[in-house]
Amino acid sequence: MVRVMQTDAPFWDSLVFDGIDEVDVETVTAAFGTVEVVARGRAAGAAYPDCGRFSDRIHDRYQRRLKDLPLAEQGFVIRLTVRRFICGAADCPRRTFAEPFSRLAAPHARFTTRLNHALERVGLALAGRAGARLTAQLGFGAGRMTLLRRVMALPDPRFSTPRVLGVDDFAIRRGQTYSTVLTSVEDHRMVDVLPTREAGPLAAWLTRHPGVEIICRDRAGAYAEGARRGAPNALQVADRFHLWQGLGRAVESCVASHRDCLRNPSPSSVLPEATGGASGRPQDDSEPVGRRAERKKAAHALVHEMLAQGHSRRAIARHLGWGLNTVLRYAAAARWQDTFRENPPRPSRLDPYKPYLERRFAGGCTSVTRLHGELVARHAPVTYAMVRAHIATLRGTPSAAPPRPPTVRQVTG
Repeated sequence: MVRVMQTDAPFWDSLVFDGIDEVDVETVTAAFGTVEVVARGRAAGAAYPDCGRFSDRIHDRYQRRLKDLPLAEQGFVIRLTVRRFICGAADCPRRTFAEPFSRLAAPHARFTTRLNHALERVGLALAGRAGARLTAQLGFGAGRMTLLRRVMALPDPRFSTPRVLGVDDFAIRRGQTYSTVLTSVEDHRMVDVLPTREAGPLAAWLTRHPGVEIICRDRAGAYAEGARRGAPNALQVADRFHLWQGLGRAVESCVASHRDCLRNPSPSSVLPEATGGASGRPQDDSEPVGRRAERKKAAHALVHEMLAQGHSRRAIARHLGWGLNTVLRYAAAARWQDTFRENPPRPSRLDPYKPYLERRFAGGCTSVTRLHGELVARHAPVTYAMVRAHIATLRGTPSAAPPRPPTVRQVTG
């Protein structure tokens, strides 16, 4: 469906070309989800960009197709008729020039200035592929390379010398080529990039940019020397990342120097994972640990405290909202460890066949389906789930071989 709208030109001038007084709208067409505006220049003539002489002699006309921001969720295209004027000066090197529309679009551009600004903002925020997906959703789709070209065409931002300067290295090609990145620590922006990570370029940069008060740097000696030469009055500090990195390297060096102790651990130097406690002390079997143990310990202390205050067991149960048997069990236990009840394992129909499964598993048969089929052939009243659960416990049983010693990085971590 095609609609040609003939409306007042001032209305469309103010809607489409807000702030642009050099264009007149002739017709507006809406078809297949796209609004197309046919426009032309309003001025009688134009000044030649080289010599500055005004000319109103028209040589010819041509059309430019400009893509603009969407209008009411529809694509928006401007077909602009451009005139070419003839310069009447005899000494002018060029005879003709195109009518300029500097506020609407740049020369030879296919996007309007405002659409170009929108693409620049999307490219700066999301870069290529993600930005292309967003522009497709917003109705002015652009390819990833179009967005990247918009970003690369922007001039480099000019920053003032930061008060707190961050100095760190980064790898252009790891193990071969390294450079230095300078950042502003206070507002988290990059300031400059130096070609190497040596002292000379850093000292020269600091000399050219006086005013740095604090240098938050890497621990490299070259950076320390460059900071002393370029900014002798600046305070040199390390950030949290480099402090943590230095601590990790020191611990790793210490553990590496005692690597033989990891291969042959003594009973007094067992890792916390083997002891079952986070503090490295061996836990006694009579002292359970964990959240359940903490809850039982607190409940036992609370019940005995209320008993010492003279409350009856029934009053304690009503006050705490517990069952009477629960309060009686805590009151009868002299120690909180005695509140743990050992539940004996329940008998199972698989118990008579467990030795057979263990022999077959030790012999190398680990297929649950095969073992279950063998028991069914013997008319054993067992299910597949019973066999699978018991084989899972056999798989989780540690072997008789001693565990491998931890690596240096594991102990450092």
